Amino acid sequence: MSYCKNCGKKVPLFKKCDCTVTEKTANNGLKRGFALIVFLVFFIIGLILGLNLAGFGTKGTVKKYVKAASNKKGGKEFYSLTMPDEAIKALKDMDKYDDKVDAYNDMIEDMIKDMEKKETVPKFDKILREKKLKNVDLRNAEDYLEKIAEKYGAESPEIKVSRGTEVRFRTKKKDEYGDYKYEKITVCVVNVKGEGRKIIPMGADALG
Repeated sequence: MSYCKNCGKKVPLFKKCDCTVTEKTANNGLKRGFALIVFLVFFIIGLILGLNLAGFGTKGTVKKYVKAASNKKGGKEFYSLTMPDEAIKALKDMDKYDDKVDAYNDMIEDMIKDMEKKETVPKFDKILREKKLKNVDLRNAEDYLEKIAEKYGAESPEIKVSRGTEVRFRTKKKDEYGDYKYEKITVCVVNVKGEGRKIIPMGADALG
């Protein structure tokens, strides 16, 4: 004869005690295990969202813009960042989009070929300042993007900008002597409904 470790009751050899304490212990273990799994799931989801925001936030968008602007294969990325989707769609419908992308890539390739031996293309260096756009700036951004869409053949485009930031950043490159040169640039990064972040290559004052 042995004794139950939970309730102290005598239990025959090779038998399990039928006390509720044993059941509660098992149930508590299952609950703790389930809670741990739920915690890990939400932790992973939060980590993924955090990485996405870090990679595709204002700074990430600006870095993609600078890279595409000086990449001989960056045409599609460049236009996807600077043109509304309706403009791109209109160009595709007219079978002109690929030609526009190819022309941009050829231009950048020629620019790179003309560089001196030690000269390099501009690269993102750092963000200098960020300023939240006012409501009037957001409306001006909508007007700007709609005019771009109309210019390339879109009919009655309706573009909604939910928020945006004026960003001043710095690029760096090496000149023909191998010395670093820096340039300060101001753009607006806006969030377009249904399209994501777009770059407007000017400051908020110029939008008006």
